[in-house]
Amino acid sequence: MKFNYIQNTPLYSALSEIGKRIFLPDGIFYWSGRAKNEAELIGTLGAAYGYEKDFIEGGNSDWLPCYLKEITDFSKLSVKEIIPYTSIGGLLETRKIWKEWIIKKSQYNQKDDSLLHRLEKYITTPIITGGVTNGIFQACSMFLDASDYIIVPNKRWGNYDNIIYKFIGAKTQSFEFFKDSEMNIKGLKTAIEKIAKIQEKVVLLLNFPNNPTGYVPTKEEASNLVEMLKESQITHKKPIIVLVDDAYEPYVYKDNVLNRSIFYDLHQLDENVIPIKLDGITKELLIYGGRVGFITIGLKPSWIIDDTELQNLKEEIHNKLEGFIRATISNCNSFYQVLVHKLFEENGFEQIIKSREEVYRLLKIRYETINSELRKINNPNISIDPNSGGFFVFINLNSTKIKAREFADHLLKEYRVGIIPIEKLDENINGVRIAYCSIDLSKIPELVKRIDLALKDF
Repeated sequence: MKFNYIQNTPLYSALSEIGKRIFLPDGIFYWSGRAKNEAELIGTLGAAYGYEKDFIEGGNSDWLPCYLKEITDFSKLSVKEIIPYTSIGGLLETRKIWKEWIIKKSQYNQKDDSLLHRLEKYITTPIITGGVTNGIFQACSMFLDASDYIIVPNKRWGNYDNIIYKFIGAKTQSFEFFKDSEMNIKGLKTAIEKIAKIQEKVVLLLNFPNNPTGYVPTKEEASNLVEMLKESQITHKKPIIVLVDDAYEPYVYKDNVLNRSIFYDLHQLDENVIPIKLDGITKELLIYGGRVGFITIGLKPSWIIDDTELQNLKEEIHNKLEGFIRATISNCNSFYQVLVHKLFEENGFEQIIKSREEVYRLLKIRYETINSELRKINNPNISIDPNSGGFFVFINLNSTKIKAREFADHLLKEYRVGIIPIEKLDENINGVRIAYCSIDLSKIPELVKRIDLALKDF
């Protein structure tokens, strides 16, 4: 396949060598699709089919993918919906409805007609991945070679490192996430300046609410962040790819902070600050084992002349993403793709939001309680990172007095409390992450009490 349209965009110049060479060839799915429409006898797809009556006692005369009868005991969904392979990029109905969901969320709490139009026209239809983790892996692989740097905050999800330098072999340029209890935008700008001198692209990974800290920028900080990225792109004249990890997007508990994904503000920029939204059903729809994620790319109007070019560009981008999926996981779980589509189609967006609101309220009061209890600890060897959302809170420990792993071990052995230590002294991190999302409200005071007692032992 030729990529005449994507090659004329800054997106192409930012691709890794894999990203440039990967594509979806005319293989099994291509010929199966043609055969479905053109053939009388079809021998293309490697899935066993038969008349239901020939393999299920009491079955009918429908030509179906062969299945085990016992499966029907566990789901009301039709075997026609959950047994077959989906297309490589995912079930089209689910992809389309997730795009509608992304657009819907952009208007949540704030009406913005200009953004609405831009989203409807200039974002790709999401490609389905094997959870947000697979989406992060795919996006990093598409833009990072082994010699490339990606900019990340020093406080970040540990699995980023597994993906970036343990698997891909790329490098991280970290920056101190906080300065004076605010996001260190100046530190991020310095990191961009450093990388722009040695690369023809800048790749950045942002995650709000942040794992492990629960941090969400204030509206003013978010505005300053977007403006800094805009100015940096103009100054360095190189594409800035922003991977936006939106795993915890809906869970924001304070009014003065950004209440929607930063993807939307970045997408509105005309400059080549290119946002890539990575989200999924895991936390957003509270389906932890479903492993359905999405990659959505924000395009710039200046890249294309007309709607035909725009459609061709989207198809080329989809082809590359699907080529990567085909080469790694083939395609994704069909059951949960159908489930997601039916959830939205039969209930509507507003009902989904309303149902999730009960969980949101439950988590918000835990958030408020654990922060209130932690403020009662009077110990000069700790500090709490600013946090406004997500599932976690992070306690910094004085590294000269208390090592995070030793503290976590002591807390577990002596006080029977489990938390996650993060000890990366080369990046100025020494502390513990508490997942209050999985602690009952009534037990939070006791949890904090035991942490306080354990701190006094050091």
